[in-house]
Amino acid sequence: MLKLGCEITIERPLSEKDQSGQKWVFNALSSCVIVEDTGSLTDTCVIELPKKISWQRDPRPRKDQKAIDESEPVKEVPIKRGDQITVRLGYDGDLKTRFSGYVRNVDTKAPVRIECEDGMFLLKLESAKQRGLDNNTTLKGLIGFLLKGTGVEYKLIDKDIALGKYRITKSTVAEELNELKREKSFKAYFRLIKDKNDPEKTKSVLYVGYDYPFDSKKKESFVHSKNIITEELIYRRAEDMKLKVKAASENQNKVRIEIPPVGDQDGEEIQVFAYNLNPDELKLFAEKALIRYKYTGHRGSFETFGEPLVHKCDIAHIEPSDGKKGDYLIKKLEVSFGTGGYRQKIELGPVVKVV
Repeated sequence: MLKLGCEITIERPLSEKDQSGQKWVFNALSSCVIVEDTGSLTDTCVIELPKKISWQRDPRPRKDQKAIDESEPVKEVPIKRGDQITVRLGYDGDLKTRFSGYVRNVDTKAPVRIECEDGMFLLKLESAKQRGLDNNTTLKGLIGFLLKGTGVEYKLIDKDIALGKYRITKSTVAEELNELKREKSFKAYFRLIKDKNDPEKTKSVLYVGYDYPFDSKKKESFVHSKNIITEELIYRRAEDMKLKVKAASENQNKVRIEIPPVGDQDGEEIQVFAYNLNPDELKLFAEKALIRYKYTGHRGSFETFGEPLVHKCDIAHIEPSDGKKGDYLIKKLEVSFGTGGYRQKIELGPVVKVV
């Protein structure tokens, strides 16, 4: 039987107010739930520690203290909001990074509960310069301006997009990204991808754009009666679905353009948005969106073991109980680890290939 293993590392970033640089490492926990979602601005991780836990003490005295007796127990939970956290999980000592981010909140009553967020935590604290940008603003220019000085690496999902005249109105970078998501249908989220400079390590990169990224992804297979534990899947044929796409655009002068819905006029409506498209281009954009949503294949989710490890935007090749194979982009992922085992619940996104 495979043996579960974990390593939780929490570090205090050096700052003017705190030069301790403390670090805590745990090799046991009661539970851990990680949620990665392309539809959400922020990925989250919630950890519950064992009830009986001892904390490492920083032996270096502060200016107002005498030397500390390291044998004296630490009564208060020393972890603070903003501490960096890395979660590594696995089997038989083969641990892999599942989450990297920051502590958002600590519930100190036993058992200690630690709520964490990915790199978006920092952008929620980063002030945005509220100002109007020039008439030739592009998405790349806007994101570069918002992230200037933050040290956050980013990639555009699509080719650069002309936004025209643009005004930053929100108080933080994360709020402005959420405004792009809410008003203009852009996606914005962090992904853990391999570091090309050191393939053994991962790094967190912000992705922004309309579609799903197809770089830095891997493909893993999941087969009924082998590593698919449970299924909540529905197989639908494109010809049996009734959908229509309502598309809108906005030019550089902020003039809004709309076209009649494309698809089944009595079908479920999906709304899409794109910048700087004329009516003919907007119709083509809507037709491509209809193909993306109206496909033959599976919808839903399935549960599998903690390995093979996948992240959102990776590709899942599935062979479910109905025998209909296919490759799908992973839209959402929920990881659970604890006394109940190590599991991944994978929600399927767009079909990549139907076999």
